[in-house]
Order: sequence, then C-alpha cells, then structure tokens
Amino acid sequence: MSTLGHARLVPNPRRERGYGGPPRGLTQPISFHRTMPGYAPTPVVGMPELARIHQVAGIAVKNEQERLGLPSFKLLGSSWALHERVKAVAGLSPDALIAFPDLSRIARGLGPPTLCTASDGNHGRAVAALAEALGCGCVVLLPADSAASRIDSIKGHGATVELVDGSYDDAVAAARATARARGHWYCPDTVGAEASDEERRFASDVMTGYGTLFEEFFEQILRPPDLLFVQAGVGGLSAAAAASLRRVSATAKVVVVEPEGSNAIALSFGSGAPVSVPDTQTVMACLRCQSASFVAWPILLAGVDAAMVVTDDEAAAAVRQLARRGVIAGASGAAGLAGALVASADGMLRARLGITPDSQVAVVNTEGATDPASYAAILAG
Repeated sequence: MSTLGHARLVPNPRRERGYGGPPRGLTQPISFHRTMPGYAPTPVVGMPELARIHQVAGIAVKNEQERLGLPSFKLLGSSWALHERVKAVAGLSPDALIAFPDLSRIARGLGPPTLCTASDGNHGRAVAALAEALGCGCVVLLPADSAASRIDSIKGHGATVELVDGSYDDAVAAARATARARGHWYCPDTVGAEASDEERRFASDVMTGYGTLFEEFFEQILRPPDLLFVQAGVGGLSAAAAASLRRVSATAKVVVVEPEGSNAIALSFGSGAPVSVPDTQTVMACLRCQSASFVAWPILLAGVDAAMVVTDDEAAAAVRQLARRGVIAGASGAAGLAGALVASADGMLRARLGITPDSQVAVVNTEGATDPASYAAILAG
C-alpha cells in the first residue's frame, strides 16, 4: 500500500463550472487526419472483469498502442500543428484544409524546412516520422539518459539526435536555442511563459490535434464517461481531454494522473499557480516532466477536476493488467488506468471523486512498448 495518503489526490478548486473548452476553429483536425495514409480510429477495449473487481459499471480503454504506424498518439498533435504552420508560412487562408499529400508538396516548396524539437521519446519520434514523410530535415534533442530504444527509433526516421546533459526541461531549452541559432522550424509540444507567439501557437495546435483521439473515443463509447483518467507530463493531452469532454458533458469528471515526484500539475492545483518540480526518475519516462506547458495550464485550471499521483509499482501493475487482456502498454501508457484502479479501490478516493457502482470510467493507453527492455522487466516483475 502506498504511503501517499492525502497527498494522493489534489482537487482543483478553481475548476470552472459550465466551462465548454476553448473556441474551436472552422477547420477541425480530424478532417485533416483522415487524409493521412493509414488513418483509422484506434480501438476501444472494454475491461468488464476489471470493472467488476473495482465495483464500477465499466472501464473503457482507448488503445493508442499503434497510431498511423507509430506506437503512440503523438503524431496526431505534431501533424496538425505542422499543417497549421505550413499553411501560415505559405500564406494560405487560416480556414484552409490541406490534404496530407498536398502538405508534403507545399512543405517541399518552402525549402524544405528542417524541423527541430525536444522530447522524452514519443513526440520526438512523431516529429521525425513527419519530417521523413514530408521530405524535411529533422533534429531531435533528448536527455542524455534516454532509453537507447527511443533514441534508435528516432534515428530510424532519418533524424539527427543530439543528447543534452540534464533533464527534459533542459532539452526543451536547448532545442529552442538550437532552432533559433540554426534557422530551423521549432516544433514544441510544450512552452514556457517566455515563448514567442509562434511557439505558443505551435504548442497549442499540438494540443488541438490531440482532439481527434477524443472525438473518436466519445463516438465509440456512445455516451460520455462519468470519469476520465488521463495521464500528464506537460499537460497537453490532459488539456485536450478536458476541452473535448467539456464540449459533450458538463458533469463528467476529468482526473489528471502524474508520477510520484513528477507531479507539477497536482502541486499547481494546490497552489493556484504553475509550480515546477525537480527532475525525478520514474519508470513512466514519458511523463517525467518538471512543469506544465504554459498554453496547457489555463485549460487544465478551467476544465480538470483533480490531479492524482501514482507510484511506479502501481503503473507497472496496470501494465500487467492490460497485457493480460491483450493490450500492450508502456508504463507511461498505463498510468491513466493505474490512477483509475487505485482510485476505485480506495474508499476515501471513491467518495472524493464520486465513484459509484454505476460509474462509467474511461482511460487512454497512450503508448505501446516504446522501451522493450523496460516492458519486459515490468512483465517479469
């Protein structure tokens, strides 16, 4: 049993009742994503046995272990953000929809540009794959202690990988400086308060692109869930989740799930302002972030009900639960389910979150086994 106690769950007292998400543009990402080769909605996997054990009506897992040929959802965000960036640089109408094959042609006509980003794995691979498909160069900066498998997967798309001594936040700062010094297109999925309007716009468009995942999800499960547990690193996906769910339900609860030690959003809810945390090792490597994205924070504050913390052991247990049911998930991918299982098994947390035997619970598996060695060790544990 964890010793986290009352620190396990941090409610967000500033959640805005009646919040309906940020304004939507006329052109929606899903229309663009449908033009990408290999696009198909990812499946939803029901977990009736787990639901029975944990005394809820149902648990639905949106399974992103494979999306557009990659083992995570991240290409949804980077592709839409680049769609918007190419459109702006080419001087096209803000409301124009460019099919993916045409995006490649237009991007090549612009130079083509070299894309540059920082990552702890999945975003960097998505940007690298996108650059490969569009005929662009790509430079990805990673923390030096990143798993070799993640480094190799990015290099496999023809990208240059540069390792940065320090944390993920250090890699983000280095990528921003590198892009500016070399004239590359900076493609961030997180930004700080110092970011330019262009950088903020790209990171916001990344979040908007993630909305395709939830548009599919809520159509597939027929009605909005009562609770949506979604993991967070810098908060982009969880902000997209909150914005998407608020458009279809005013009463459903959104719970952000973070690793123990990398719980900047939970601490920020407690203080009412963004808080940074020290770099902390965790098996949930893709959630090992020190602060929420500047553009995600207002949406999180308005649309999320609470944040909770899970341990490495709890994430690993969720990985094994998914594996028994045919779903491949890394520890970061299983973190949302870990939060749901911990909350539903704890009487105090059930009461605080309003979990009942009639509750429909939704989670997202955000990645497959992106670090095979770690995945094998978890299954053997």
